[in-house]
This record gives sequence, C-alpha cells and structure tokens, in this order.
Amino acid sequence: MVVLALLGGLVAAAPADAAPAAGSGAPLVAFNANFVRGASAAERVRSYRRLRHAGVRVVRLDFNWTSLEPIGAPLHDYRWRALDREVRIIRRAGLRVLGILAYGHPDYSLAGGEAYRNGQQPIPPFGIGDPQYYPPDAPRTFARFAGDVARRYRGEVWGWEVWNEENEGWRFWEPREDPTAYGRLLCAAHRSVRRSDRSAPVAFGGMFFPPFIGTGAVEFLDQVLTAGGPRIGRCFDAVGYHPYPYPFTSPESVVADRGSVIGAATRLRRVLRRHGLGRKPLWNTEVGWPTNPVGNGVTERRQARYVARLALLSWARRVPVVTWYTWGDYVDPSGTNQEAHFGFFRSDGRPKPAFRALETLHGLLGARGWRYAGDRARALGLPQGAGGVDRGYAPAFRGSGGRRLLAVWYANEQPPADPSPLARVEPGTPAETIAVRVPVEAPATVVDLLGSRRHPRQRGGVVRLSVGQDPVFVLWRARPSR
Repeated sequence: MVVLALLGGLVAAAPADAAPAAGSGAPLVAFNANFVRGASAAERVRSYRRLRHAGVRVVRLDFNWTSLEPIGAPLHDYRWRALDREVRIIRRAGLRVLGILAYGHPDYSLAGGEAYRNGQQPIPPFGIGDPQYYPPDAPRTFARFAGDVARRYRGEVWGWEVWNEENEGWRFWEPREDPTAYGRLLCAAHRSVRRSDRSAPVAFGGMFFPPFIGTGAVEFLDQVLTAGGPRIGRCFDAVGYHPYPYPFTSPESVVADRGSVIGAATRLRRVLRRHGLGRKPLWNTEVGWPTNPVGNGVTERRQARYVARLALLSWARRVPVVTWYTWGDYVDPSGTNQEAHFGFFRSDGRPKPAFRALETLHGLLGARGWRYAGDRARALGLPQGAGGVDRGYAPAFRGSGGRRLLAVWYANEQPPADPSPLARVEPGTPAETIAVRVPVEAPATVVDLLGSRRHPRQRGGVVRLSVGQDPVFVLWRARPSR
C-alpha cells in the first residue's frame, strides 16, 4: 500500500526532510497511493508526478516483512528488488516515502506458522486469519527486521509507522487487540529504527479511529499508554490515526459513538495530555471518501468538497500531516465494493473532481509563507448550528506581502439517522446557500472549488457571496499599514 501527502500545495510550507511539528503551518500532504496506474517505471513516475503537481510531497508505502523475507527462506535473507524499484520510482517523481513497517511472519510466530502449514486462507476483504498477520512471538525479531529496513532506506524514507490499524486486533492479536503486546512491539521497533536512522521519525501506527469491530483509537491509545507506563512516551515521535467517517458523512458532522472527523484530533490530544505527552504531534495517515453512492459512498462532487474542507480544517487544528486514501480506483462491476472507489483518479486514469480540488488548494496556498489566521465565521455572521450541521465555516489565512485568503462554506449535510458503519449517506441532502458579505481591503479574486476564477463587483469594500457546501475562496492583498 502506498500513501501520499494531503494538502496539495500546502505541503510546500513544510520541509520534506524533517518531521513537521504541530502548529508549524500547512500540513504535509501525503497519499495512500494504492492502485497507482502504470506497469512500467516511466508510467508510474508520470502517475506520481501528477500528485506532486497537486502539492503532494510524500507517498505512504508498505514494507511488508513477508515480502522482503519470504516465508521459509533463510532467516534475514532479504529480497529488496521490488521495493528498491518502487522507492526509486517515487524518488524520481520528486516525492519521499512514509514507510509502514508491517506485519507479522509465520517463521517467527508459533500461531502464524501453524496457520500457514495448515493452509489457512485469509477471509476477504480484510484478510482475517492471514498467517502473515500474526505478530511475532518475540518483539526483538520484528525490531531486527525494522532496523534492517531502516538502514537500507536511510535518506530515502522520510518517516516510519509501526504497524497499521493495530487496534483492529481481530486481524492480528486474535481474537482481539492487545495494547500491552503492541506497546512492546512499538518500543522495540522504535529503538531499532532510530539506531539505523536517527533522522527519520517513528510513529505509533495509524489507528482506525471509529469503534468498528475492534477498540476505538481513543480507548486503544489510552490502554497502550497506561500499560506501557511513563517510559512509553520515548517509543514514538508522533501518533498516527485514520479518521475515516464511517458512516460516510461530512468532515464536520457529529455522529453518535464516533464524533466527527475533525474532532478526532481533539479527542486523541486529550489522551496524550492526560499522560503528559501533549506535545506529541498527530499524523492523519489515512482518510478518504469512496465515490460509489449505490453502495456506502458519496458522489464525486461530495468527495471533492470534503477533501477541501478537511484539508483546511486540519490546518486550522494543527494536524501536521494529512494522508489521502488513495491514488486510484479499480474496476468494480457491482459498484458496491467501497475499496474500489476511494481514489482521486477513476479506473481509466481520468482525474475526479477531488483531484481538481487538491490542485486548487495547492494553487492558492501552496507557496511558502502562508499561516492560519483564525476562524472568521462569527465575525461574518455565519450560522452556528450544533454538531457541525447548519453551520458556516470561514478559516482565514495570511501570506507574505500582505496576501489574504478566506475560505467560506456552509455545512448543512444531515448525518444518517442510522449510525451503523454501513449506513448510506443520502446524496440528496439539500445544497442550500447562504448570503455572505466579506469585507476586503483591495480588489479581490473569488475562486471556486475546482479553480475557476472571477473578479466580483465590490461595493463599499465588501464582496457579496452566495455560499453553499462547496468552499469558496476570496483572495486579495492587504494594503500596507502606515
């Protein structure tokens, strides 16, 4: 699996060779680049470069233990060729790598080895019971693998995550997640990776945020930190989380038992502060909306507006890394397999509106020097509905040379009455608009979600807008103060 950075152009504000700190400006944009188009190296480079053009700077890539050290092969006899090739392709495209160190290995697990010898087959779509998912019996064996990989790709990999969605433990520590065991694995891997490459940050593996089948991210993080005691804070440099909006609601909508997508960071920060780790940054290392409304997803236009809205709100909430899932779709005759529809490109390689929205963000906020300047919703008299619904949003940004940008939208999407993970979000939520008066100090440009520009008529230093669920951007240059 590959992941790419989030806020298109916003990535430019954060150096790709250092871990971004919370509050350091625009989030580093990344992508889960699953299903990247192209068989040849040249085709794949072109696919990755499309992402870079839209502001992406990092690709999240799986470093699977059993792929590098085949089952039954001599111990530590690594097969680097395939990953070497993909890393070279990503680097040729001008991107860097966020590596996922995963998963188990039947040669280092009694339960996994028995399952493998018995021919146990994984149950789709999540690979339940896959012998390679069983964690090793001794964390030091995984740590040795992690250190060897980090040494091999030192200077090529920007950062590492230890495992992926470990709180869905029914896939790994059967029959359920094991926070104590994961904490030991994390600490062993962190020490080993940092010995091999001191420059690359090591993150607590991205947790699936909403309570689904396993333990929710908030509870799991608290359990790991409690079981590990005070020293476990030394075992990770950031905390990864995956705030997928099950059911597939807007980023702002609050759903029972899950909260909102944008509220996930707040809840995780509370846990970190309670354990004296409030300065640890949060990395959003997977998030997305599938575009199959006949199944459980949303329309392509909704995907685009939610991408833009979450990107802007992530910046406002000091989330320094945002990673979109995923590069492209694949053919799904039934239309009901949500995994086939998360992409920013259709199965034929044509971009969806979400990719155009990403390009728009990059074009507006991709240059260095932009800073979040606060929320202007109340000052503009926008609605302040509860639960993220029937509410106006207006994050403001300041750039160098007096540049100003205001993003405005009206979130009125109603979450489904059924809060179950498979509840369908009705695509027919009324796209009402509200009238907004934006005071500006100079001639302004208005830009829509997909990048179309116009120069509105201004009266008395005010731009009048009709705003709906799509963000509208007002851009101007403030006059220098005397």
